[in-house]
Amino acid sequence: MFERFSGEARDVVVGAQEEARALRHERIGTEHLLLAALRHPDEPGAATLVRLGVTRESCRTAVSRVAGGGADGLGPEDAAALRAFGIDLDEIRRRTEATFGPGALDGPGPEAARDREPGKPWPLSALERLRGEGGGSGDRTAPRGGGAASGKGHIPFAPRAKKALELSLREAVALRDRRIGVEHVVLGLLRSDDRLTRAVFAHLDVDPGRARAEVLADRREAA
Repeated sequence: MFERFSGEARDVVVGAQEEARALRHERIGTEHLLLAALRHPDEPGAATLVRLGVTRESCRTAVSRVAGGGADGLGPEDAAALRAFGIDLDEIRRRTEATFGPGALDGPGPEAARDREPGKPWPLSALERLRGEGGGSGDRTAPRGGGAASGKGHIPFAPRAKKALELSLREAVALRDRRIGVEHVVLGLLRSDDRLTRAVFAHLDVDPGRARAEVLADRREAA
C-alpha cells in the first residue's frame, strides 16, 4: 500500500514516527499521524484543519493532555465522570503543583522526586506506566524505558494508526484517486472511531463529521 502514497503522504507516515519519538511514546498512533499531517499546512486536508483553527501547537497540547499528561492522561469522558463524584482533576493538579512544584503529579513517587535533578523533566507518571503495561489493547503510548521511545530502533504502529491508514486508502479509492495524499490521510483520521482519536479532536474543538465535509468541499473547489 505504501507505494501508492504521494511524497507528502509518505512524509506524514515518516513524520509520525518522529513525532512519537519526540513525545517519548512507544507506539505510533493516530495522534502522531495528525501532528505529522499538520507539518504540511498548505496541503489539502491539512489546510482545511488549519482553516478550522487547528495548529501544530494546539494539536500537540491536545495530544499531551489526552495521551501523555494533562489531566493525568485521562480523556474528557473520564474527567467528566470523576467530576460527577466531586473529583476535579484540574483542581487536584493545581493544588499539588502549588505545594510540590510543576509536574509533581507526573512523577512516579517520592523516591523519584527526591532523586530528580532540578530543571530535569519529571519521569513517567504511574498512570502512564500502567497504561504502557496493560496488555491486550496494543495501544500503549508511554515507554517503559529504552527502545524506540528513547531514540533507538523502529517504533511500531498502534492498531488504530494502521486502521486510519487503511481508511485513507479506502478514501482514495472511493474518490477515484490513483494516489493517496495528505487529504486522504486526514479523511482517514477523521473517520477513526477509537476513543483516543475522538478525545484529541474534542480537545481541538473539531467535529470530525463537519471537518470531513469541509475537507471534501475544499477538494471540490480546488478541482
